[in-house]
Amino acid sequence: MARTFSTKGLLAAALGATISLGACAADTSKLSTADFQGCAKPVWPKESLRKEQTGTVTLAFLIGTDGSIADAKVTHSSGFPLLDDAAVAGLRSCRFKPGMVDGKPVSAWQQMQYVWTLDGPSTLKPDLAAVNQYRDAALAGDADALYQLAKAYSNGEANQAVTLGQFRAKLDKSLADAQYLLGTRLASGRSAPSNQIEAAIWYHKAAEAGHVQAQVETGYRYEHGKGVAQDYAQAMEWYLKAAEQGDHQAENNIGLLHAYGRGVPLDRAVAAEWYRKAAEGGHAWGQANLGMFYLYGRGVEKDLPLAQQWLERAAAQRNPAAERDLSAMYLRGEGVFHSDEEGALYLRRAAQDGDIASQIRWGLVLTYGLLGEKADPVQGLAFQRTAAKTGNAAAQNNIGYAFEIGNGVAQDYAAARDWYTRAVAQGNGNAQAALGYMHEQGKGMAKDLSKAASLYQASAAQNNPDGLYRLATLTEAGRAVPQSASDALDLYRRSAELNFLSAMRRLATAYEKGELGLKPDAAQAQQWREKAEQRAAAPRFVFR
Repeated sequence: MARTFSTKGLLAAALGATISLGACAADTSKLSTADFQGCAKPVWPKESLRKEQTGTVTLAFLIGTDGSIADAKVTHSSGFPLLDDAAVAGLRSCRFKPGMVDGKPVSAWQQMQYVWTLDGPSTLKPDLAAVNQYRDAALAGDADALYQLAKAYSNGEANQAVTLGQFRAKLDKSLADAQYLLGTRLASGRSAPSNQIEAAIWYHKAAEAGHVQAQVETGYRYEHGKGVAQDYAQAMEWYLKAAEQGDHQAENNIGLLHAYGRGVPLDRAVAAEWYRKAAEGGHAWGQANLGMFYLYGRGVEKDLPLAQQWLERAAAQRNPAAERDLSAMYLRGEGVFHSDEEGALYLRRAAQDGDIASQIRWGLVLTYGLLGEKADPVQGLAFQRTAAKTGNAAAQNNIGYAFEIGNGVAQDYAAARDWYTRAVAQGNGNAQAALGYMHEQGKGMAKDLSKAASLYQASAAQNNPDGLYRLATLTEAGRAVPQSASDALDLYRRSAELNFLSAMRRLATAYEKGELGLKPDAAQAQQWREKAEQRAAAPRFVFR
């Protein structure tokens, strides 16, 4: 496949990166501009190519008054550090014309997206004149026009004869089947240019003709606003039409609308009935959702044997949500005998089958050797990376910690900072505290107490125990924040009440020595000391 690099729009370039540049500075009368002719083409890391890694990375960068990159940071990861790093490297090769205010150059922040794809160079060259010629007649139900429209869209495709033959076979079977296929091609960008609005139109045409899969797809698009304006009432209408034809996916989706109150009053009892219909029809998600309702008593009376029954049926179809809930049942010994072995088995399956929360938990199990598993930090980190591909902030934070301490990967403060930054951008309190500590200690960067304090404050605002404790230490000493013994005491207490070990120990010492404005109190000191000892002896992670 050829490698190309484009600076236009957000359409994916073949085996290369497409970028989009946008300003995020509001105080410049003339925005900074890039001279992309002077940019080196981004180099696709060999390991990323071998592993077929793809994704979109968003960068924020500061353009100095001389047009150079003064600072750059990843604000949204592609999910792969190698691609993120390559994007940063490509950006740093660019030269910019700085923004101007009153005729003078100024520094300004801007944003850029790199889109890395491995789809290969497309040979599609849609015949737009033919599209315009045949589209209206095709929409009116003319089968020949529909065939010509499909031909026009797939013009230039290397295997056009094959894909047109497939389209003809569908058209000979029924007009609705061909309309649905055209919608699918427009939705996927295969044998037609990617166009979600046009895809929605053709799904809708097939749905109106009674095509049950098109009805489900049309309902889904209205539910999620994909190619159409979001409209829960329309989503419900199309799901009901499909359900009338016995479609179990539609039954499950109707249950979801009722369970979350989307376009209808939230009613879990009604949701349970729809889940039951889907479940009895063998639909894995219907079974998983019904099992979860029985497990937690949502919309039905709590019934652990029935929960186990439905979850096991769904798990037999490798449904990740059912595997996750069965894992919880075994680890808690709820409705089943307690078994770390069975709990770990289902947790591993859920992680392998794509449940993000389970990927994070299983990653921790492997990293620290929990639930009877042998510690394997490298594999544990691999599961965190898989979860991070979805943009999950908790996984990003966990990867940052692995790089910070060198667990499962070589210690790398720069990489730790980048991963923490991604999680911080999503408001993750743990990452805010961790990144703040790196700034406070100067890990891989110059010490910056002001940034540390700001991050601790953001973390503490979320009642994060680590953030509360670290802000307390600064407040007690009057470092980068006003000194206040009473405020520090309040922060320590809040952190300790959230079982943060260091805060418990600090309170024990404060009561023992009469610090932080407290009077010496041996009983309180002993109480906090005992709590600290109990916390230190407790497992770091409890999956119950």
